[in-house]
Amino acid sequence: SPTRVPRYKRLVDNIFPEDPKDGLSKSDMEKLTFYAVSAPEKLDRIGAYLAERLSRDVVRHLIAMEALDQLLMACHSQSIKPFVESFLHMVAKLLESREPDLQVLGTNSFVKFANIEEDTPSYHRRYDFFVSQFSAMCHSTHEDPETRTR
Repeated sequence: SPTRVPRYKRLVDNIFPEDPKDGLSKSDMEKLTFYAVSAPEKLDRIGAYLAERLSRDVVRHLIAMEALDQLLMACHSQSIKPFVESFLHMVAKLLESREPDLQVLGTNSFVKFANIEEDTPSYHRRYDFFVSQFSAMCHSTHEDPETRTR
């Protein structure tokens, strides 16, 4: 008999439309968010699977990051420490990209994350990478002045 795909993976797969230009599937994102809020113990698996999807499929970066952002906002009152690791890993991947649009996407996601008040802040997390990436972005030598400013 074929292996059953875990529910969280099916829910994550459903948020990605056939055509990436259609953007995040709103109703399927609501289902995924509801599932994540009601089963917070699955949040780390959801985050890791979204991160895996994001690294496999460059075209859908925007959709995966939007989903991660929404889950972070919806579930931040839960214990999100394992999820945060996946989230920050994906933000780091975007910041390392040569694509200015992906760097901006990563920056915006990091700002959303930084504005969440944690019940128990995790000062043990290493933010050195982000500080050096943001510093490097300030000294961008991109040929387009508008892109440099962004």
